[in-house]
Amino acid sequence: MIESATYDIAVSFAEEQRAVVDEVVEACRQRGLTVLEGNELPEAQVRFFVPFVSTVDDVPPNNDDHVLPVLTGEAPESSTYLRADEGLVDALVSRVEAAETAGRDRVAVADVAATATEQPPPASTGLRALAEQFAAASPELTKRGLAGTMQLGESTIAVRVERAGDTVYALEVQRGAEETVNFVVLGGSAELFPTLCQRIEDMLTATA
Repeated sequence: MIESATYDIAVSFAEEQRAVVDEVVEACRQRGLTVLEGNELPEAQVRFFVPFVSTVDDVPPNNDDHVLPVLTGEAPESSTYLRADEGLVDALVSRVEAAETAGRDRVAVADVAATATEQPPPASTGLRALAEQFAAASPELTKRGLAGTMQLGESTIAVRVERAGDTVYALEVQRGAEETVNFVVLGGSAELFPTLCQRIEDMLTATA
């Protein structure tokens, strides 16, 4: 049996991104990474699949640890995605080295590429847009000595506001049947709830 070829990363990109990707690939190879361009070797094993995308909307929806999306266009300040900038190669090298140290297995590039392109249920689109609104607003909390965290699931958004480690306010937004959205106060004062609900409803209306 012939052993499958192994690579550190496999990159995927649109033709208009080729110039940017070529520079990144060359720099990665100079740093000692092995790079597979595209998925012309579906049986190859890789540590990470690295799709280059133009906007946040193009980011693969699935949270696979083997997928490292890279944004070539602008992104919200709160975004944690890798960017196609001077720090990208260092970030990729660091991720590969960490995976090696942890002894993480490689995966078939065809499998991880297929997983990365799977589309989420259409109903989750509104929640994702709402989650982006929460994430974008979180930095404003620091001006008031607060910290905000947000977790997005397939059918829920959990928002928590803390001060010095103590929960000031917590809210869960749940997608219900027939596109309804339910709000559950998990902690903190309920006096602000009507105003908060109205703001969320306004967000949903604006992103519908």
